[in-house]
Amino acid sequence: MKVAIVHEWLSAFGGSERLLAQLLKMYPQADVFALTHFPANFQNTELEKLNVKTTFMQKIPHIERHYRKLLPIMPFAIESLDVSEYDLVLSLSHAVAHGVKTHDRQTHISYISTPMRYAWHMRDDYLKLHHLDKPLIRLAANGTLSLLRRWDAFASARSDALIANSNWTASHIREAWGRNSQVVYPAVDVDRFMPCKQRDTFYLLVSRLVPYKMADEIVRAFNTLGLPLVIVGDGPDLHHIRRIAKGNITVMGYQPDSVVTELMNRAKAFVYMATEDFGIAMVEAQAAGCPVIAYYKGGASEIVHDGETGLLFEEQTAEALAKAVKEFKKMELNSKAAVDNAARFSTERFRREFSDYIEGIISSGKSPSAQ
Repeated sequence: MKVAIVHEWLSAFGGSERLLAQLLKMYPQADVFALTHFPANFQNTELEKLNVKTTFMQKIPHIERHYRKLLPIMPFAIESLDVSEYDLVLSLSHAVAHGVKTHDRQTHISYISTPMRYAWHMRDDYLKLHHLDKPLIRLAANGTLSLLRRWDAFASARSDALIANSNWTASHIREAWGRNSQVVYPAVDVDRFMPCKQRDTFYLLVSRLVPYKMADEIVRAFNTLGLPLVIVGDGPDLHHIRRIAKGNITVMGYQPDSVVTELMNRAKAFVYMATEDFGIAMVEAQAAGCPVIAYYKGGASEIVHDGETGLLFEEQTAEALAKAVKEFKKMELNSKAAVDNAARFSTERFRREFSDYIEGIISSGKSPSAQ
């Protein structure tokens, strides 16, 4: 069986790239397709020597700096990929990958992290991030995002079956596309952590520093609390975060997995405020025996057992987080409960559930998620 795996942009070794690495272990014969690929960013990772077939976007000058701004042309780019010779097409999509064109003699299954969030429920974040929020520009940009939403819904029908990375995502798929999906939580390398018996005093945030992650609100909370906070991550908000952080906050920027692992093994608690479709970092923290203090919506409610492996709060504000941290300090949580909870997101579990579902679809020849 010839297998194609379709990704979106391969720009850094993040959550979707870790998923790609897992699938390549399950389907080592697969060929990989993507909108763009920046090999230099994958040195010393599992995808270091990956051969990728890319689209015309790869030839655009300075594409590595500007690809996120080119969302309107991504549907054309993904449709330009030729995967017609493959028996099984697996697309990993949080934007356009599910829109790759296939034919009736192929099986196309999409693993969905979210329907295109910037076209559906995060328009304001996209406009702000790319400085498109001025009145006239905003009007034109909103028109473009409306067209993208129509394309996104239309393209969703190209998949024979859909897999969602959480129940939260499955609900968004039903709302946006009118389709059902099978939930298979992502694979998390929970075995790489070794929790310290004595936790340190600092709190930890590991995140891409983009507006919707709300790191600035977390900084404001800890500016008020005066408690030690360590922030790991890179992104367009990095300089802003460093500028507003007081002396009790250490902003480390990007760090390799070895450093992140060591910090999670020691941290007093992991803090998070974004509404995530899943949230691998929250699972990793618990695998390290580190309780999670997080905003309750999205994947957090499926990952964290409130009052047992962490604490969930109900408003995305610095004030709500500060109140939650003060409440957390009065609690006595068992690190072993967090470790045991994280075990249900293991790599072995993902491979079993994913492969069983794929084999079931292929053997039945049906499209169970179509309405």
